[in-house]
Order: sequence, then C-alpha cells, then structure tokens
Amino acid sequence: MPPVPLCPGVVRPSWAWFVLLDGGIVALVLLSFSEGAHDAVAARSPVPLPPRRALHAILAATVVIHVVEALAAGRYAGRRGLRARGWALQTLAVGFPSLFALRRATADRPRH
Repeated sequence: MPPVPLCPGVVRPSWAWFVLLDGGIVALVLLSFSEGAHDAVAARSPVPLPPRRALHAILAATVVIHVVEALAAGRYAGRRGLRARGWALQTLAVGFPSLFALRRATADRPRH
C-alpha cells in the first residue's frame, strides 16, 4: 500500500505498521504493569514470559529508542525543509517505519 499524506511534507507509513508496533507497545505496557494480565498470559503461553521487572526494562528501552528516533526525525526533516514537528510526532508513535518514509520522502531534497 502506498504511503498516505498526513499533511504537506509528512507521509504516513501503512496503517498496518501502527497496528503492529503500537499494538505491541500496548501489550508490553499491560504485561509490565498488570500482574493479572501477566499471570493470565503466562498461564496460557507455550513459552515462559520474562518477569515483569524485565518487561519494565524493555518498555523503558522502547521509550528511549522512540524518543531518540523522534528527535532525529524532526531534525532531519527540518534540515530538508519539511515539517519537523509532524515527522517527530509520527516517528515517536510508530518508530522506524516513519524513518524509512522520511528517507524516501527526502531522497531528492537538498539539506537546508
């Protein structure tokens, strides 16, 4: 599916990326902070789940990675005359698919 324009200068990756990646983050939050959810999934899982403490660390790393990606995307977009805030917010939400879309969108744009 081709990217869908959000607003001038910002191209949205496929909705499937948002569902897959943000859905995974929501699941990680639930498993990290809800003992009941963690226990219920652990009881039905064919493989052992990491302890909640490890999931907290994975969630913290996910947040750090998304923030760093968002800052980089905003800076990169702004230097190429695109909407820095729009790219940064989108990248904060979905991560690397937004970075790939940004690279494609700026392939022929010079740096300002």
